[in-house]
Amino acid sequence: MSDELHLLPLLTVVNGPMRGASFRLRPGTRRIGREEGVDIVIDDRKVSRRHAMLDLAQGRALLVDTGSTNGTWLNDQRISRPMELRDGDRIRVGNVELRFFDPAAALTDPVGAIRYTQSSPPPAFRPADQPSQASARATAAALGAPTQAMATGRGPGRLLWFFGGGAVLAGWAAWAYLVLN
Repeated sequence: MSDELHLLPLLTVVNGPMRGASFRLRPGTRRIGREEGVDIVIDDRKVSRRHAMLDLAQGRALLVDTGSTNGTWLNDQRISRPMELRDGDRIRVGNVELRFFDPAAALTDPVGAIRYTQSSPPPAFRPADQPSQASARATAAALGAPTQAMATGRGPGRLLWFFGGGAVLAGWAAWAYLVLN
């Protein structure tokens, strides 16, 4: 595992009170728990003070439960011994679910495995055919035909505004009369 930040494994909280939080994992042992002073603090009452450990060494990541009360779960299986993590694994501690991402495990093609060859040039640009005279006349006739006019007269909308405004004005006048007298 490289020390370049973008190549380091990542734990991301995908469910629980800390959803969206991410932790970059440098090589070495990382402690997970609720207690201040651990490397990855998870604020959940069902997480033990020193719940689990992650050991990253020689390109491998091992997850170990450290005697937690509620157990450490890997892909919906409670673990009882050190388990090697793989890219995309789900880890659950208490009510918090984390996802393990390992950029070093990304599938890539070996250098030189893909060969590029020169392809033939694209075909020359050819303008579209001109429309026939008959087609042009039919289009002009269709566009020139009269259409039905859209109704733009006065509808019930203006009448409603008139009576609504009158009701507001009458209410204001009644309020003013009561307050001023």
